Amino acid sequence: MISAGNHAATQTGIGMIEVLVAIAISAFALFALMGMQTAALRYQKTAHLRATASQFNADLADRVRANIRGAHGGAYNLRRQAYPDIGESAPSCLGSSGCTPQELAAKDIHEWRTGLSQAMAGGWGEIAGSVAEGFMVKVYFLDSLTAGDARNQLAKHCRPGAADLVLHKDVVCFATAFYP
Repeated sequence: MISAGNHAATQTGIGMIEVLVAIAISAFALFALMGMQTAALRYQKTAHLRATASQFNADLADRVRANIRGAHGGAYNLRRQAYPDIGESAPSCLGSSGCTPQELAAKDIHEWRTGLSQAMAGGWGEIAGSVAEGFMVKVYFLDSLTAGDARNQLAKHCRPGAADLVLHKDVVCFATAFYP
């Protein structure tokens, strides 16, 4: 016959094992939640960069539409025009005669590129095209989190046209097309 005192001695430590199993399960759940939070932050950063690039593309499209005479004259086609670098000052045409369409286009491009460089790491942009064929606007920026995923888009739409633009391994491109 088993005495009551003996039965209590065999149960010692069972509660502790249950607690350890519960802690282990909770730890795995917390690690999974940390991984999900990290992924969410990564995707949020990428979405923010793409939204910023989209806003800059829309800004340049509006500038081209506002200066339609410059667009018809080819002033926004970077393949044919030389524009000042970001470090140089923007073209100034504050005189009584105002800006010519070409001067306004040069000023628009300069302000747009300066804004890109200040808003995004590695921010740079290009525009090419014509009123008849439409314009292609490309914004390049650095995003090490999704650069590998963006290689397909770079290969399809975003071959850089500028001779001095060297693609870094983390460069991502956001391209849009529009008609003025």
